[in-house]
Amino acid sequence: MRTHQCGELRSEHIGQQAIITGWVATRREHGEKLAFVDLRDHSGVMQCVVDNTVDVRAEYVLRVTGTVAARPAENVNSKLPTGGIELQDCTVEILNIAEPPPFPVSERADQVAENTRLQYRYIDIRRERMQRNLRLRAAVNSAIRTSMESQGFVEVETPMLVPSTPEGAREFIVPSRQQPGSFYALPQSPQLFKQLLMVAGIDRYYQMARCLRDEDLRADRQYEFMQLDAEMSFVNQEDVHTAIGAAVLAAAEAAGKDTGGEIIKMTWHDAMNRFGSDKPDLRFGMELHDLADVFAATEFKAFAGAATIKGINATAKADEYGRNKLDGMTDKAKKMGAKGLVWLKVAADGSFE
Repeated sequence: MRTHQCGELRSEHIGQQAIITGWVATRREHGEKLAFVDLRDHSGVMQCVVDNTVDVRAEYVLRVTGTVAARPAENVNSKLPTGGIELQDCTVEILNIAEPPPFPVSERADQVAENTRLQYRYIDIRRERMQRNLRLRAAVNSAIRTSMESQGFVEVETPMLVPSTPEGAREFIVPSRQQPGSFYALPQSPQLFKQLLMVAGIDRYYQMARCLRDEDLRADRQYEFMQLDAEMSFVNQEDVHTAIGAAVLAAAEAAGKDTGGEIIKMTWHDAMNRFGSDKPDLRFGMELHDLADVFAATEFKAFAGAATIKGINATAKADEYGRNKLDGMTDKAKKMGAKGLVWLKVAADGSFE
């Protein structure tokens, strides 16, 4: 039905006939006889010059046949990869009509209530950002699979209906139709199955495992989520680090990240001492510094006898941290369970406040 996707055409196609399909992003009048229709699919947007009598509206599905031509200089859109060309002499076939969408199919939909976006998920996913997220996820999964398979891992899909097993979270329960009063559980993780696979001699197993846990939602956890799950036989800690590290690097590179080809290792104690978190972001520059030795002989009651005293050096921020901001930080510290906040400013002349 098409010769190209909307975002594929470029200036080297000028003079060629092209057939594209997609959804109407916008329609704009251009004088009495012509109109501009921006046709969108997952690859991008193409401007089509159509007869003004063509009655199409937002989200109509079209098949457009036309000739690729250079846009007039005043109409070039440098923000689009297809912004230097357009389809002219277009024939339009309406494949499906549409009612006005409940929200804009653009980044403006980010401001729409999430419940509304979820209700019309098929429309929300048409947006460029949502399309990009799904395709990025697919690319990352593919990179992980390629990395794991190159290291001798075998992908095994484990059952979704299992007996109830004691783990760290509550299970979702599914009633059995054939055995009234009996229930299946949905797996919190494939833990038992992967151990059976090791006993069975699979040696190296992995899967992109779907896990389901009936527990309170968190910022990084939903009722159901997917994780890279793996198990290895006859290996030590370093072997596990190497195998999983290779998969993580492959995933990051698939996401377009410059990894430098290595993963920095850090002990749990080092992470907690420097960042106060066991999953620190190394881009965060305001690390914790141990000040116990500095205040060893202090008579200040808040510090005297304290097992741990740590500080953060906000370099060159003395002038930016006025009293109002410091008071606000103190209030925040109290809400987090502290009794207060101790601060010390070093002025440009070296004096202390």
